[in-house]
Amino acid sequence: MKKGLKYKLIGIAGLLLLISVLGGTGYFFADKSSEPEYKTKIDRILFDTKNKSPKFVITLPDGLRIVKSEETPKAIEEQLPVEQKIKQSKEEFLKQLMKETPAIPKLSDFSGYAPLAEAERNSNYEQEVQGQVLPKIGSNGQKPWIVFAQEHPKVQPNFYRVSIIITGLGLNRRLSQEIMTKLPKEVAFSFSPYGEENVALIKNARLLGHETYADLLLSPKDMLKSDNGPLSLSLNVSHEENILRLYKSIAASMPNGGVVVSEGIVSDDVEEGLSDLLDRVSKMGLLMIDATGENELNNIAVTGLARRKSDIIIEEYTPQEIAQKLSEAEEIAQKQGSVLIVSGLKASAIKALNEWVKTFSPQLTYEQMKEQNITEIERPFALVPISAIVVE
Repeated sequence: MKKGLKYKLIGIAGLLLLISVLGGTGYFFADKSSEPEYKTKIDRILFDTKNKSPKFVITLPDGLRIVKSEETPKAIEEQLPVEQKIKQSKEEFLKQLMKETPAIPKLSDFSGYAPLAEAERNSNYEQEVQGQVLPKIGSNGQKPWIVFAQEHPKVQPNFYRVSIIITGLGLNRRLSQEIMTKLPKEVAFSFSPYGEENVALIKNARLLGHETYADLLLSPKDMLKSDNGPLSLSLNVSHEENILRLYKSIAASMPNGGVVVSEGIVSDDVEEGLSDLLDRVSKMGLLMIDATGENELNNIAVTGLARRKSDIIIEEYTPQEIAQKLSEAEEIAQKQGSVLIVSGLKASAIKALNEWVKTFSPQLTYEQMKEQNITEIERPFALVPISAIVVE
């Protein structure tokens, strides 16, 4: 009997255990069914149970937040990754820069062009030296810088003379050709010795009335980092080689009024060599424009050399910097009676000069001013060729 009671108790215990197991299983699955559906493992890891703080917190970079479909395009743009925003900003900046960058063909042309008297080569003022066709003083004693010059315009009293020369022509044929009609005939052009089509370009310039000169390159001051090429006057070659480089820079088989000496090394070590080179320039009957921005070259005395030191050199090409340079040029002209401006061949500079010279007041005689009841000249500046302000 005891044995039967024992089996009954075991059966009851087993039944209770089975009920407990079934109840626990049902609770587990019921609890699982209340959980949300997870799309990623990260969502499951971050699931918070029993109001406990999550064990893991993941911070996403700005712009990677999930965007709801109902958000506006502007809101979506604001949430873009930083890299993409920077890319868009660069693209917008380049578009704006291209829009604002001056285009030479869009500039208005000047009128009143007239061919120079010596627009073609003239054997009376040519000589061959070391295989190069160079200028020479004519048999009548006339110097090329005078013969090849533009006829000097008459300047009314109380007007200040302004001369402009653009350097570096010839390297870009299309740009060189375009600016010839964008600047008045009084503006002179100086051609790079590396220009491959200088003969044709010089002829075109002179047919439009522009005086023409040649760039003479010195060794750059940072010669360890930069180089002005195989035709620059170098400290590392013999004097005979520099003489040949001078001749090659000047030779163009076309009328050439002189040289424009660019910025470079002019020290005591090279002064003797430069003095001889400038003496050769003088003996060819050419003038020299000192565009070094320093005083060393101007201090080298050369007998009979027609010369002029630049007053303003436009080297920086932002609109603000160019405007400042032109303002300084006006002050210099009013103070000393004339000013010489040297500029590189940059679109921003050409545009600024194109607009600036148009602001000059017309040159009226006293009688014309009286007839038009003009008592004061607003901008008394007169554009004249380089040869009109050179001193021999």
